[in-house]
Amino acid sequence: MKKSATILKSSKSRVIEFPRMTERNQYEQEIETRLRDLTALVADLTDSGYGVLLAEQTSTREAFDELRVKEAALRWIIRVARHSDGAVREKLWSEAEDAVWSLEKTAELLLDCKLVWSYSRPANYHVRRAGPGQS
Repeated sequence: MKKSATILKSSKSRVIEFPRMTERNQYEQEIETRLRDLTALVADLTDSGYGVLLAEQTSTREAFDELRVKEAALRWIIRVARHSDGAVREKLWSEAEDAVWSLEKTAELLLDCKLVWSYSRPANYHVRRAGPGQS
């Protein structure tokens, strides 16, 4: 399924017609957007002093490491899902949505831990609270 523009010629003008966004494309785009938000958050946490503070306690260090590893793996799964078809594609996107939702919860817990004050949140923090049964 290519998303290339089609040029329609009429007697007076040329019209460029772009493919319509299907419900499936919107669903997949939403998952990719949420994953990009998580990727930005993980990068911010890794590059900031907040990540260092998280690493001081064993439980938060393990959760932070899990978040980083799973976020990177999920980016790879999304790449594969984009190039898949049929039932495999549907299954990969469904699993990706569940994984993003789980990682968003992990990120929320890490950001809400009492190691630092609320003003110390990373600048790009904008994880959406969306997932199964939520909007």
